[in-house]
Amino acid sequence: MKKTLAVLLSAMMILPGTSFAAPVGHADGKDGKKQDGKNNKSEWSLVWSDEFSGKEIDRSKWTYDIGNWIVDENGNGITPGWGNNEKEYYTDSNENAFIDDGKLVIKAKKEQVTDQFGTYDYTSAKLKTKGLFSKKYGRYEIKARLPVGKGLWPAIWMLPEEDKYGTWAASGEIDIMEAWGSRPNTVSGTIHYGEGWPNNKYIGKEFELPENRGIDKWHTYALEWEPGELRWYVDGELYQTQNKWYSKGKDNAANFSYPAPFDQEFYLVMNLAVGGWFDGEVDETTKFPSQMEVDYVRVYDLKKRDYREPVEPVSGPVELPADAKQPLEDGNFVYDQDYQMPLTVVDQPGMDLDPLYWNFVTLPEFGGAGSLEVEEIDGKNFARTDILNPGSQLYSLQMIQNISFANGGKYKVSFDAKSTAPRNIMVKTGAGASRGWVKYSNEESFNLTSELQSYEFTFDMLNDTDIASRLEFNLGGNGINPVWIGNVRVEDITGTPVDENGPKQPLPNGNHIYNGTFDQGGMDRMMYWNFTVDDATATASVSENARELHVAIEDGGSYPEAVLLDQKGLNLVKGNDYKVSFKARADMPRTIQVSVVNVDGTVNYSEIKTIELTTDMEEKTFNFTMKEDLSDPEAQIVFNFGKGDADVYLDDVVMLKTSNKPDYGNIDLSPLKNGSFTDGLSSWGQYIHYDADASIIVENGEAKAAITNEGNETWSVLLEQGNLDLAKDVVYEFSFKARSTNNREAEVTVENAQYTRFFSKIVELTNQMQQYTYEFTMPQDDLAAFKMLLGKNVLSPVGSHDVYVDDVVLKVKDAPTQEEPVKTPGIDNGDFLNGTADWSSWWGDQWSGYGVGTMTAEAGELKVAISQVGGASYAPQVFQKDLLFENGATYTVTFEARAEQPRKVNVNIGKELTNEPWFISYMPTQTIDLTSEKKQYTITFVMNEETYNDGKIVFELGNINGGNAATNVYLDNVTIIKN
Repeated sequence: MKKTLAVLLSAMMILPGTSFAAPVGHADGKDGKKQDGKNNKSEWSLVWSDEFSGKEIDRSKWTYDIGNWIVDENGNGITPGWGNNEKEYYTDSNENAFIDDGKLVIKAKKEQVTDQFGTYDYTSAKLKTKGLFSKKYGRYEIKARLPVGKGLWPAIWMLPEEDKYGTWAASGEIDIMEAWGSRPNTVSGTIHYGEGWPNNKYIGKEFELPENRGIDKWHTYALEWEPGELRWYVDGELYQTQNKWYSKGKDNAANFSYPAPFDQEFYLVMNLAVGGWFDGEVDETTKFPSQMEVDYVRVYDLKKRDYREPVEPVSGPVELPADAKQPLEDGNFVYDQDYQMPLTVVDQPGMDLDPLYWNFVTLPEFGGAGSLEVEEIDGKNFARTDILNPGSQLYSLQMIQNISFANGGKYKVSFDAKSTAPRNIMVKTGAGASRGWVKYSNEESFNLTSELQSYEFTFDMLNDTDIASRLEFNLGGNGINPVWIGNVRVEDITGTPVDENGPKQPLPNGNHIYNGTFDQGGMDRMMYWNFTVDDATATASVSENARELHVAIEDGGSYPEAVLLDQKGLNLVKGNDYKVSFKARADMPRTIQVSVVNVDGTVNYSEIKTIELTTDMEEKTFNFTMKEDLSDPEAQIVFNFGKGDADVYLDDVVMLKTSNKPDYGNIDLSPLKNGSFTDGLSSWGQYIHYDADASIIVENGEAKAAITNEGNETWSVLLEQGNLDLAKDVVYEFSFKARSTNNREAEVTVENAQYTRFFSKIVELTNQMQQYTYEFTMPQDDLAAFKMLLGKNVLSPVGSHDVYVDDVVLKVKDAPTQEEPVKTPGIDNGDFLNGTADWSSWWGDQWSGYGVGTMTAEAGELKVAISQVGGASYAPQVFQKDLLFENGATYTVTFEARAEQPRKVNVNIGKELTNEPWFISYMPTQTIDLTSEKKQYTITFVMNEETYNDGKIVFELGNINGGNAATNVYLDNVTIIKN
C-alpha cells in the first residue's frame, strides 16, 4: 500500500494498482477455524505473535495512525488521503478496532469526522507495530477475512522501522497482501523500492482465489523473507518470488549495495482504507459498516538452518520473446529514427498508438495543443514540435514510440535535442494502461538550449518483460518554445561496466566524494575506490554489518604509498576553498597520509596531510584552496596507509566546497531578460485561468495587468518568465518595482517545472511604486521560472484594478560587472531608413543557378522582389559584411520579416573565404518560416571561432526545400546584440 504523495504513474492517468499476470491458486483450510499456519514446521520457530485472545487490543504490541493527512514532525499537513487519495479518517476508537471472539476487527463506518484539516465521511483504523516490534527476515503469517465492496482497500503490509536509505520508497515497502473490494477473488503482493518519490518503483503479482472462496472467506497470507529473496503464499501455495530490486538515495552516485533496502528491520501494518487510487471511490453498492477480521498474526525465525546468502543480481544477456519488437541491425530499438514513416496523431481518448513507429499525443483533457513536423538539420531529419499551448502537465504533449524491454536488461536511451531558448523536457520509459502505467526508468528531466546537444540516461529493467513499453518525450507544461528531437536510440547495454574513474560532478548535497560511506555499488561496497598495494601485504574490505572500510595490513611496506586508496575524477573549481572530512581509527595508534592531487599525482593541491589515528573512531578534517587560475575536473583524493602495520578503518569521507566562487564562464550572470519591458512582452508569458478576468500588456514601458476578477486561485492571473538557467550554490539578487491601483497582496516565486520553489515571497502592493529586493541561493542546477501570482489573495475580492510591474532583475550577486548590451560594431542601417545602404545582394552563378529579382527599400523596409530562385538555397541572398564577432561572446540576432507568399529563409552568420569551403559558419543555419504576417524572430549563439572583424550575416532566399516560392520578401529592424 502506498504511503506517499499521490504518484503520477503515467503520462496519461493515475492508477497505482498492481496489474500483473499470476498463477491461479487454491485455498485450503476450513472456513472460520484456526489454522496452525506453519509450513515446513521443522524450519521455522515462532518469535512473536498476537492471537487476539484477550478482551482488548494489546497496546504493548500495537499502536495507531490517526487522521487522514500525512504530517511532518511539527504536525503540519503535507498531503491528504495518506498520499493515496483515501477518504477515511483513522481513529483509535474501539468502534473502529476491537477484539471480538478471539479475532481483531477493523471496521470502516460511514460517519463524519472533522479535524483541523477538513471533514471526512468515513472512519476506520490502521494498526502498526512501529516502535514496539520490528524484525529483519523471517516468516510473517496472517490469517484474515476481508470485506468486499467497491472502494474498500484492506491491506497487510510492512514499512522500515527507520528510513535508513531515504524517503519513500528508497527505504522500501513490503505489501504482504492487498485486496480490491471490487475484485473479491483477487489479492496481490508487492514491493516498493528504488528512489524517493517520484522516482520510486514497484513490482508484484496477483493471486486468483477460487470463485467460491473469495477474500470474504478465511485465508492465510504469508511472506517468507530471506536476504535477497521474498516469497509470497496464500494458504500455503507459493505464488511469487522476487529477488531483483534496488535502492538509491538522493545524494548517492550509485545504488546502495544489494540487498538494500530489504536488509533492515520492518514493522507490521494492518488497515482498511476507504477510497483511494487502488480501488477507486465507493459507490451505492458498497455496504457500511464493513470490516476486515484477523484471526492471528505470527512471525517466525529460521530454526534449523542459516538464512540464505544474498545473490546479487547479475546483468547478463537478455532475450526478447519472438513476438517482441526486435532491435534493428545496428542495435537500435527505435524504429524510423529518420522520421520517414507516417506519424500517428493521437488527439482523442481511446485512440490506439501505432505499435511500431512514432506517435504524437495531444489529448484534450490535459490542455496541450501543437503540431509535429519533420525538419532537416545538418543533413539529418528531426522532429520539430511547435507548441501552441503547453497544457497543464508535462505529459500534455508527447512523442511516444513503443519499445520492447526484457527483464534483467540494462538500457541506454540517447537523443539529440534543442529549442529556441532554454527549457525543460521530461523523458522516461514505462508501461501502458494494461500494466498500471508503472515506470521502468526514472522521470529524467533535461535542460535544452538553443544549441543542438546530445543527452542520454540509463536504466535497469527489473519488471517483467514488456513487449509494448513506451518511450515518452514529455514536451508539455513548460512554455511554448518549440523542441527539435532527433537521432533517438535505445540500446541494450547489459553488462557494460561503469567508468568509476571518470569525471564526477558534485553530488546533490555538495559532496565531491562518491560512495564515501562505503555502502554503495556491488556487494563489496567499494565502488569508485581504488586500492593498490606495492611492496606490502594488505587487503581492503567492507562488511555488511559495519559498512566501513577495513584495511587489514599484514606488512605495511617501507613507505606510505605502499598501501594506497584513491578516488579519481573530482571536479575542483579555481579559487575556491574546500574542506575534507572523514572518520578513521586504527587497531593501534599510528599515522596515515591524505592529499588531494591532480590525475597523475604531479601537482598537490592540498599538500600532504599527516593524520594521527587512535583506537577511537574520530572525525578528521583539513582545508585547502585551489589556485585562482586553475580548475581541475579530474583531481583525486589519496589515502596512504603504508609504513605501518596496524589495521585502519575509514568511513564517511566528504569533500565540500566551502566558498562560492563560480566559474562565471559557465553561468548566465543575468538569466532574466527584458526586465524593463522595453521589448514589450518579449521573453515573458502570461496565464489567465478560466475563473479570472484579466489582460496583461505593456504600457509606457511597464507591464500592466488589468484585472477585473482575480479568480479562485493565487495563480489564476500569472505573469512569468521561464527557462531561467540557474546554477547550484550561486547567490542570486532579485529585485523588481510594482504598484497596484487598489491595495492588494501578490505572491512572487522562483520555481522549477515541478513547482519546487527556490524563492517565495508575498508582497503588499499599494498605489505607490515600490522597489522590492531579495536574494536567495540555488540548491541545485535547474531551469526555473520567475512568477508573479496576481490571482486570489487575502484581500480578495479587490475589485477592478491595475497592477504595474517594471525593472525586474535576476542576476548573480557580486558577479563581475557586465556591460549593457551594445550593437556589434559595423552593423549599419538595420532599419533601412537609409535605403539599401550597407546591404548587398547576390543572385547566383553558373554553379548555384541564377536567381532573378531586385533589392530595394520601400517604406522603411528592405524589399527583395524574387521572380526566379536559383538552384541553391543561397541564390539569391542579401547580406551585410564587416561585422565584429569576438571569441567566447554570446550574440542575439533579431529581425522582422514577412513574405507575400509563405516561404522559408535561411539565416547564416560566419566568415567569408576566398576558396573552398568559401564560408565558415559561426552558428548552425537557422531556417525560418515566413508568412504574410510581419513577425519578429530571435536567434542566439555563442561565438566559438577565433575573434574576427569581417563577419557576415546572410539571409538566404533561394531554393530551400519545402519553401522556395518566388515572391516578395520584406526585412526590417535587423540587429545583432552582444550580450
